[in-house]
Amino acid sequence: MIMLKEVTKENWFDVILLRSGEDQENRIFERDIASNCLSLAQASIEKQWITRAVYVDEKLVGFAMYGFSDELKEYEVCRFMIDYNFQGNGYGKEGLKLVMEDMINRFQCERIVLTFHPENEKAKNLYEKIGFTDTGSTVSHFVDELVYSFETKKWTGLTEG
Repeated sequence: MIMLKEVTKENWFDVILLRSGEDQENRIFERDIASNCLSLAQASIEKQWITRAVYVDEKLVGFAMYGFSDELKEYEVCRFMIDYNFQGNGYGKEGLKLVMEDMINRFQCERIVLTFHPENEKAKNLYEKIGFTDTGSTVSHFVDELVYSFETKKWTGLTEG
């Protein structure tokens, strides 16, 4: 069973060791800006961010960071990743839906946004499958990233997508 758990003193080091895979690291700046390590540091200073570890049963498979983006003035899934050892099993789709459900319940937000590198076809396919759509906007995070959004009034629960 897939679930979100808090990042704690027991699992934080394992969270920072998760990797998306060499073919994806450059597109998502994982070695630098979008690393799980930096995300945990950012969330400890910018308190609006929630961090969660993605587990399948008792196995850590991914990481998420989400909350209100001062930059975008929207509720954002700022970071979401599944370790390369566990990709292709549907954990990304199910994990992201858990994140979305938590955001909808926690923030009562009307819209959720996320951004990604335009060459990241895997991410694009995942987001569109769940119901995110291209806003036509970009945001500059070292490259112009696409901004996708999901209108939460369309949420039908974890059976979405």
